Amino acid sequence: MEKLIKTLLQAILYVLIVVGLHLILIYFLEIRIEGWGTGLLKFSFKVYFVPLFLCFINSFLFIRTQRIKYDVTWFLLTTLPNFLLLLFFKAIQTSGDSEDAVVVSIELFPKYQVEMLILLPGIILVIQFILALYYLIKIRKEVKS
Repeated sequence: MEKLIKTLLQAILYVLIVVGLHLILIYFLEIRIEGWGTGLLKFSFKVYFVPLFLCFINSFLFIRTQRIKYDVTWFLLTTLPNFLLLLFFKAIQTSGDSEDAVVVSIELFPKYQVEMLILLPGIILVIQFILALYYLIKIRKEVKS
């Protein structure tokens, strides 16, 4: 029972570290969703709940293997694609800000709303789903043998 609690707390810590790193990058990139309010905050909690829960489950499963290489794999595959995606979001949002921009931007949604509330959680969900399948197919067989 003590080992289970230790593993759960470690998984929570890993997820909090990943979320913290994402929030730090978002802060330094100055990504701000326009029209922020309590309704949008409630919606963002709903949107990010399932991807973060799956992230927690994967973290827990990878920690249970007790192999550092799987912990590192989970951490890198959880952070790097999303960091690159955040950098891409910043690049596409700032490319239309210059006066010499050739592309005409039609803004249907407030700045960063689609990227942060639809695309980012969707990508996180897909990556975590792939990691869950990876665990079930490859790692589970290795641990049993």
